Amino acid sequence: MTASTPHRLALPARFVHVNPCRLARGTGSIGPAALFQRFDLHTRRLTRSVVPLSMHKLEVQALDKDLRRHLPATRHDAPLLVFAGVEAICGGASTRTPSALVYRLDRYVEIDHATGAIWAHGYAQPELDALVAELDARLQEGQAPRAPHDHRAPAWQQDADEHLYAARVRQVQQGLQSRGLHGAALSVGFSRATRADPFDIYEACVAANPSPYGYVLQDGDFALIGSSPLAFLQLSSGRIHLETDAGTRPVTRDAAADAAAEADLRVNPKDAIEHQVVVDAELEALAPIAGDTVEAVVSREVRRFSHVMHLYSAFEANLSAGLDVTDAIGGLAPAAAVSGHPKRPALALGCEVEQGERGPYGGVLGLITSPRDADLAVVIRSMWIQQGIAHLRVGGKVVAGSEPAAEYREAISKSAFLVNALASAEGFRP
Repeated sequence: MTASTPHRLALPARFVHVNPCRLARGTGSIGPAALFQRFDLHTRRLTRSVVPLSMHKLEVQALDKDLRRHLPATRHDAPLLVFAGVEAICGGASTRTPSALVYRLDRYVEIDHATGAIWAHGYAQPELDALVAELDARLQEGQAPRAPHDHRAPAWQQDADEHLYAARVRQVQQGLQSRGLHGAALSVGFSRATRADPFDIYEACVAANPSPYGYVLQDGDFALIGSSPLAFLQLSSGRIHLETDAGTRPVTRDAAADAAAEADLRVNPKDAIEHQVVVDAELEALAPIAGDTVEAVVSREVRRFSHVMHLYSAFEANLSAGLDVTDAIGGLAPAAAVSGHPKRPALALGCEVEQGERGPYGGVLGLITSPRDADLAVVIRSMWIQQGIAHLRVGGKVVAGSEPAAEYREAISKSAFLVNALASAEGFRP
């Protein structure tokens, strides 16, 4: 790894309003393509885009053992783009989808959307003129029209209908009691064939539901697309910021109804229990890796998205001296929002009841820029495509007081914008 100084690009006027999604798509013809974006939590305006122009895959057999040897030494070195499914971050492997994918971003552009500045990373000064022509070519390729789709959208297949899901909720509740657990996440999967371009799907996702994290990762016949509302780990010079959420209501766009739902979400005893489950789980996970006191910086804040609203809490602490991002990932995984409390036994219960692998759902995706700097999202509100089949999973926390029919409705409401985004990308009316 060679440290390099980023260069601010002086680009022609036609790049002022460049669409990073189209630019990222244009890289797919020469290898893996990716896009990582951040949106302001409150305004939902796009703030940052990272577009890899040259990246190579690293050999990672077991995330907990192999990631550390690939970490960039400083924030001036080439960063890593990391994806790990829930099985991989818990020390296992998926048999159906890639368990973990790690890439070094040799060359990339970073766009600060607040100022309009575009920075090139990994380039020497003499190469910058040629880079402008390269960006032009990739942008034109990314804007080229895609092939038309079939005239009728296929039906989605579910791995559990309403009745089976209700039965699984009751099975989880029995497991909570018999195993001494405080709550566990249950999910349901959907799949159908598609020929849509992953970047078209992503554009539709963020148009409908801009969330703090947006991402696309395409490599061969696998693509992961997401608009995630939840940070798994923000690590800045060793300072941990961790978020968790539990407690959900649908967003109806009826102002009075949504206000009433938000008020109920804040005081409902069942949601309070569900939220305390994830708070306790994250505090328990933070304790061994925190070098000092854990500080609650957000407590039971309601955040609204396109189809749902959630109750959030967030915590900060300093990562203990001598530990790095690999230790933090291992110590905090899986996210309590997609597992329960205690985390590993709760995750095992949920997967056991579902009778299958979760794959990318509940995993992590993001950038690692040094041993003590990273920005990683929880892979939820996400879709993955493999061999022409689109897949998604949605779910929620089950506690003793959960009502099975309500849990199913909650899961379905979380899937709505993803289902609509795929239809939109294919040219169908949602």
